[in-house]
Amino acid sequence: MSGPTDRTPNGASGSTERTPNDERRPPRAAAWLLHRALPHGVRGDSILGDLIEEWRARGGTRTASVWFWRHALSLTARYGSRRERRVEPASAGNRSIHMFLDNLRHDIRFALRSYAKAPSFAIAILATLALGIGASTAIFSMVNGIILRPLPFPEPDRLIFANELNPNGIGMSVSWPNFLDWRARVHAFDGLAAGRTNPFTLTGREQARRVDGRGVTSNFFDILGVRPSLGRSFTEADDRIGAEPVALVSDSFWRRELSGDPAAIGQRLILDARAFTVVGILPIGFRYVRDTDVYVAMGPFAGDAMLLDRGNHAGYFALGRLKRGLTIEAAARELEAIENDLGLQYPQTNSGIAVHLERLSSRIVNTVRQTLLVLFGAVGFLLLIACVNVANLLIARGAARQHELAVRAALGGGRLRIASQLLVESSLASAAGGLVGVGVAAALLRTLVAMAPEGTPRLDEVRLDPTALLFAFAAAAACGIIFGAFPAMQASGVSGQHVVVRGRSGGALARSHRLRRGLMVAEVALALVLLTGAGLMIRTVLQLTHVDTGFRADHLLTMQVSFRGERWTDAKRVAFLDEVFARVRALPGVANAAAVLSLPIDGSQWNSVLVAEGQPVPERRELLPSAAMTPVTAGYFETIGMRLVRGRLFTAADGAQSSRVVVINEMLARRIWPGEDPLGKRLKQGWPETPGTWREVVGIVADVKVDGLSELTPLQAYIPFPQSPTSDLAFVVRTDVDPASLQPAVEAAVHALDRDLPVFSVRTMDRVLEASIARERMAVLVLMVFAIVALTLASVGLYGVVAHGVTERTHEIGVRIALGAERRHVLGLVVRQGLSMAVLGTAIGVAGAIALSRWIEGLLFGVTATDPATIVAVVAMLLTVALVACYVPAWRATRVNPTQALRAE
Repeated sequence: MSGPTDRTPNGASGSTERTPNDERRPPRAAAWLLHRALPHGVRGDSILGDLIEEWRARGGTRTASVWFWRHALSLTARYGSRRERRVEPASAGNRSIHMFLDNLRHDIRFALRSYAKAPSFAIAILATLALGIGASTAIFSMVNGIILRPLPFPEPDRLIFANELNPNGIGMSVSWPNFLDWRARVHAFDGLAAGRTNPFTLTGREQARRVDGRGVTSNFFDILGVRPSLGRSFTEADDRIGAEPVALVSDSFWRRELSGDPAAIGQRLILDARAFTVVGILPIGFRYVRDTDVYVAMGPFAGDAMLLDRGNHAGYFALGRLKRGLTIEAAARELEAIENDLGLQYPQTNSGIAVHLERLSSRIVNTVRQTLLVLFGAVGFLLLIACVNVANLLIARGAARQHELAVRAALGGGRLRIASQLLVESSLASAAGGLVGVGVAAALLRTLVAMAPEGTPRLDEVRLDPTALLFAFAAAAACGIIFGAFPAMQASGVSGQHVVVRGRSGGALARSHRLRRGLMVAEVALALVLLTGAGLMIRTVLQLTHVDTGFRADHLLTMQVSFRGERWTDAKRVAFLDEVFARVRALPGVANAAAVLSLPIDGSQWNSVLVAEGQPVPERRELLPSAAMTPVTAGYFETIGMRLVRGRLFTAADGAQSSRVVVINEMLARRIWPGEDPLGKRLKQGWPETPGTWREVVGIVADVKVDGLSELTPLQAYIPFPQSPTSDLAFVVRTDVDPASLQPAVEAAVHALDRDLPVFSVRTMDRVLEASIARERMAVLVLMVFAIVALTLASVGLYGVVAHGVTERTHEIGVRIALGAERRHVLGLVVRQGLSMAVLGTAIGVAGAIALSRWIEGLLFGVTATDPATIVAVVAMLLTVALVACYVPAWRATRVNPTQALRAE
């Protein structure tokens, strides 16, 4: 084709000499379209002139005109949307932009063709990136939804949670009189409210139900910045002693129980046999700490004698809104000063008591924070491993394309131009990996949510939102640009003349191999850190599953009941239990049945200080011993399978009128009466100066885990239920068959005696045990998956590096064999060089695992974060896998035919 031509007014090419054929003109309309669409200047003139010459070369026939029209329309569509203006000095920048876009388009097309010619390479990169980006995005979504996303309240960082600490620094609720003094004296808050969980029995409907409730002060919702969607909020008058009981209900409760009727305002709910008037409906989606159905004002409880006892910590916690400009540390100092004054004013109850403040957002998620952060750190390591693996693949591909890149350089391609082309290839792969990774993240996120421990806060807020998608995009961009830049710059450094003239560049290949070896060392180190974390969590779960709980968990059915309302006198509760257990024990498949205030593992509901007769009473600041006071019915110890150490257990004779007795656990016996026989000795619940009932120790039982499997066994004192009846109880039923199969029959036995008595939280004891270690199980499962993937990527990467090295050294190996080297020596040489990377990476990984050990300590049980056995096992496993990965290409190296190798070279 000809070079540039000058345009004539009608768009044809100008020429100094014309032939009859030159006088022909292409279709005017098509030429006019091209004149309007093509860029002005040399570039547009060249394109138009070439088209006209080709049209003439085709004879100017109708077929040639159809051809001309087709190209005119194609070029019009291509250039019409970005048509350049007349050539002016200022248009140079536009030409640069257009050139950049053209280069980018060509690079993308070339990258697609390149990947299509190497589908296995493309699939390897795509799968690696999709796995790394998908896993990291899923974990980030969990962290973002539960920890990072602000609470849905106005200025949530100003919301402060406050509680008291006993002299040992252990957290406890705030005494109600202490809270009233705080609220009257503190100036660091715009307001200070209090609240506690308070489940209710809802009656007056077809069947009694247990509903989640919370008692709060009237300013609770004002501090949160929440207004009811219907009705009114609480007022100060609702908190006064003797005020009419009022309630606010959640939107879901309103729709479920009150049919979503606006006329529900003013209706009455029967909660614990007391009528509460509904005064407001809370907004859709409102939640404080956890989902709650009903909030009630303090009026019905404000005059309770137990609540007004300053030494009684009845489960209330404070919530304040920090004043603008003040720090949480300043508020803590002010409350601490108030608490110290109360200690001087009321030494018998407040001596040694301290204050603890934290932001509400931290308080809500403190049970899962460390687990999620550990998993997020682990997935960060996995993403790094994936990126390093991709970089290794790109370097290997660059080394294999040395000749191609050298030709490009010889033809005038600058290093930056070649590097940009390679960078486009890696970015394109990362973008595709990111898109697939989003799909992987969506599937993995559903699995993680299903695996999350029961009661995980804010779990319903976890989703693949725009923030998570932005994270996936950033991860893909980092993989494509940052980790693609090293291979691109390395591969683009080839000298065109040197490689074309002299063949393969030994120096270039050596640089490529050194870089790959360095990346491989980093990959092995990262994999070892992940493997160590997974190994420690496996050891933790194994330790937890072998903990002696102190009872038999198999074939146990548990359920909760609640005796609420004035009709349930102490005598009626005892009589009801006697009758219901007689019916339950008569059911086929039931071996025994009993009741207890607090189930093992689930946590004690009643801890109290105690005094031992004849023992010196320590000063109040030194803190009296406290025990989990647990009322139980006769037959409880036999039903749950606890072991009697000495003395006797409770019988039906230990009734309300009998002498006061107590059974203690071994921990309490050792703590209160070390080296003595506790049988026959007496203890009293409460402070030394307060009146109380002295109880004789009649038995000692084995220790039972109370607050989960990982916590230390507390002091425990068991009291006969008739001598200390409580409103809330858990039934335990020992069965000879599958305990879950007897649930309907046991519930029917209860409701046959009282249809308004709710039965809830029905679980087998095996499920209770599983729930107690759900957090650890989730962590170990996720870390195991990550570790297996990391180990696979590391082994495949190591195999690739060694195999690539063998391919590069085929000539050398052939020479060695030709000169008499034995094959076992060649095998050892290749394996040693491969293992050297694994050994160095392992050493770095061990150091990294030890340095990061403190981050995982809080999740471990029965094993230290630097456990030598775990580290040795992980190192041995990693090196074994590395040995196999190195042996295969090394064995292939021994099969090299020296004659063929020398000929090929």
